[in-house]
Amino acid sequence: MATSFEKRRDTLREVREAVEDFFRQDEAKYQPFNERNVASATYAVRAKIGKATVFFHAYKDKLVVKLMLPIKAEESDRVKVGEYLHRANYGLMIGNFDFDFTDGEISYRVPIYCGKDDFTPPTYEQIDFAVLIGLAMISKYGDGLLKVILGVATPEEAVDAAEADDD
Repeated sequence: MATSFEKRRDTLREVREAVEDFFRQDEAKYQPFNERNVASATYAVRAKIGKATVFFHAYKDKLVVKLMLPIKAEESDRVKVGEYLHRANYGLMIGNFDFDFTDGEISYRVPIYCGKDDFTPPTYEQIDFAVLIGLAMISKYGDGLLKVILGVATPEEAVDAAEADDD
């Protein structure tokens, strides 16, 4: 049975503080949390797209780390981009690419569940790992995404090339 202290615990505040601590330790330039409980920072990636904006969505029981790519798929490219991202997602162990067919927005998402009844705020290591995984996946699949958008590779060819060094 939860004590009255545990019932009053402000877990949303604890998630936000964990992210702010991450920013301090990482010495990152960032935009602080807004009224929607979202903070952000921009990171470089090893792909031709160059960077990703990382949004940190704080909730009472989780932190969602969402890395937004600086490009969108044009309407005429959305089916092949959707196929590429779906193929890239297959077999991913942590996180996944998201694709909005409505506006062409592309992102990579890594959730960190903190628990509800047994809440523990995310650690620096967990947040850092989520950011690094997202950056690594964008670095790995970013150039293939551009090849698909530019029409120089099929989705299957681009994923095969991105995963060629996985062995």
